[in-house]
Formats: sequence, C-alpha cells, structure tokens
Amino acid sequence: MIKLTNVFKKYNNGTWALKGISCSIRQGEFIYLVGPSGAGKTTLIKLLTCEERLTKGELQIGNANLLHLQEQRIPLLRRQLGIVPQEVLLLDNLSVYKNILYSLQAVEANRKSMKQKALEALELVGMTAYQHALPGDLSQGQQQKVVIARAIANRPKIVIADEPTGSLDAKSSIEIMRIFYQLNQLGTTIMMATHNSTIVNTIRYRVLEIRNGEIIRDQLSGNYGLPSDEQDIFII
Repeated sequence: MIKLTNVFKKYNNGTWALKGISCSIRQGEFIYLVGPSGAGKTTLIKLLTCEERLTKGELQIGNANLLHLQEQRIPLLRRQLGIVPQEVLLLDNLSVYKNILYSLQAVEANRKSMKQKALEALELVGMTAYQHALPGDLSQGQQQKVVIARAIANRPKIVIADEPTGSLDAKSSIEIMRIFYQLNQLGTTIMMATHNSTIVNTIRYRVLEIRNGEIIRDQLSGNYGLPSDEQDIFII
C-alpha cells in the first residue's frame, strides 16, 4: 500500500531532512513513527500527504507514484488519506457536526451521504452526544476526537496522525489510542508519529525509528521506546 525506496528530501536552505529511507507498509498495518524532534518524522508525513515533494527516490501510495504525481491529482490522492495534524484546527463558529460536514463537502456531493458519514464518524469516536456543541465548549481530548472524526468521515484506507496525544493527559490519550485501535481492527492502515514511549511499549505495533533523516530501526513489535533522555512523563 505504501512503499518508499531510497527517498531523499532536501529543503531550500540546503538541509537534508531525509536521507535515503526505504520501507514498505502493508494494508491494515499499525505503524509507530518515533524519533527525537528534528529527526525527519514530520517531513515524512508531509511527503505522504503531499504538503512537500520528495527530492529523489520513489514513494508510492497505492498506484500513485508521488515523485511524478501531477499537481491536479494531489486532491484525489488526499481523499484516500485521513490526516490528523499536530494542531487542533476546527472552525470555532460551527458545531462539531457541521465541522465534519464542512470537511466532507470537498469530497462528497450527496448531502444525505454526507450526513450519514458525519454521524457514523462521530459515533465511532464517541462524540455523538456532543454533535451540536461548539469546539470551544469541549475539552482538549474531546476536540482531538472531533479532529479524528473529521479525518475518518470519508472512510479513508490510511490514517496518518502527527503526535495525536502530544498535548493530552493520560486518560484522554488512552481514549484516543482506543479509537485508533478500533480503526485498525476495521482494516484501516494507521501511521502515528509519537514521542510517547509508554504508548509504544504498552500498545505494541510495528515501530519505525528515524534519526538524522534515516530509518535506524524497523521493529515489528516489542518492548521498545525512545531513549530515556527523550521520554515523556506518561503513566497509564
């Protein structure tokens, strides 16, 4: 489903953010992307979501080769992806439900289908009871659930999440991880960038570790997290 072959990314300031990384991710896998700040995790996510273009190498998502992908085809590719960014970007003047509908307008023409997808997404993340609330009336954890609902409303095959539990307390983080677990059980491929070694070690899935723009570890599962000097304080 996702295949990277000798992928390089060089920014305009001359920095090589990724240096020849290669890996394959099958449909239905759950991947933790770990490593220190500045290692290249966010750059990799930006390449996958076409926010940035790779400098050289091969990057395939399904049948699409991102090195040669035409600009007009990028929106079509993004419809296959559910993107959960680091920042909680919701429209403050719209209800939770209308936030989901608004995001669906770009990919769905049928109004009835849009409403059904929005309600299904809210139910999956446990936010149906808050569908008429404004984002500002929600806790951080609840807002993150809405962001996930928005990302999955179009039923993507792949969900890419950048530090989705980074600003949350332990209880909220566990709730978010349960949602990702449930999505993965339904066959959705999950790629999640995280600094949280306790989550990685407790809820065990495949781990890709990036340092200095290179993949230095590809571990299918096991008791593995970040070095002790980079762990977050997190107790489940």
